[in-house]
Amino acid sequence: MTQVDPPPGGGLSFLAALQLADSFFPTGLYAHSQGLEAMAARGWVRSAEDVRRYLDGLLDWAVMPSDGAALLDAHAAAEAGRTEEIAAVDRRLDAMKLPSELRAASRSTGRRILDEAASAGLSSGPAPVFDDYRRLVEDGRAPGSAAVALGAAAWAAGIPAQDGLAVFCHGWAVGLLGAAQRLLGVTHTEAQRILRSLHGRIVESGGELRGGGRRGMTAFSPWADIASMMHEHDDVRMFAS
Repeated sequence: MTQVDPPPGGGLSFLAALQLADSFFPTGLYAHSQGLEAMAARGWVRSAEDVRRYLDGLLDWAVMPSDGAALLDAHAAAEAGRTEEIAAVDRRLDAMKLPSELRAASRSTGRRILDEAASAGLSSGPAPVFDDYRRLVEDGRAPGSAAVALGAAAWAAGIPAQDGLAVFCHGWAVGLLGAAQRLLGVTHTEAQRILRSLHGRIVESGGELRGGGRRGMTAFSPWADIASMMHEHDDVRMFAS
């Protein structure tokens, strides 16, 4: 049987994006509630509508201007062959995550993304930038933040930057919504509606981030930060963060 080479671009990059976005891809992301567990335990978040507002606020004020900007910068740096610039973006994003739990969650997830992408053969880019960055993380010279790791992995897999950003935001939202289902009894239908309501915001906000640069990264999520700091000391915990 004659082997037929797959068409370049399009289909392959789309399938790679699906693979990275799927909960089947073992990053450990879904072991984290990103502070939602502590908020639910204290009654700060009680309903599906509260969860929707919480995700809206985090997306606009923290995830997009910090993680999203870092992912796009990392993707651009990988494309330009600048490994040290990826590491610089990584260190800046890590420093912006004030609670130790959120830093640890991001690092743990990011390192799994790098390892699993390499093991799965997704890191087949035309230059060794992905492998060089992964080596910096392994040596402790870069923290391996999740958004930066995914930006580098997306480039290596031939996934366009904006699609890589969509993959990250999808995984982040699904992880929080999965936690909300277990913690607050949010139904599958309610979770899907919330996820769908985020799609337009993700695409629009992602487009506005073009050409931002790491020095313009910002994050303002005081309630989430406080909840994460409290969660670290809670006696009973279902999630790691």
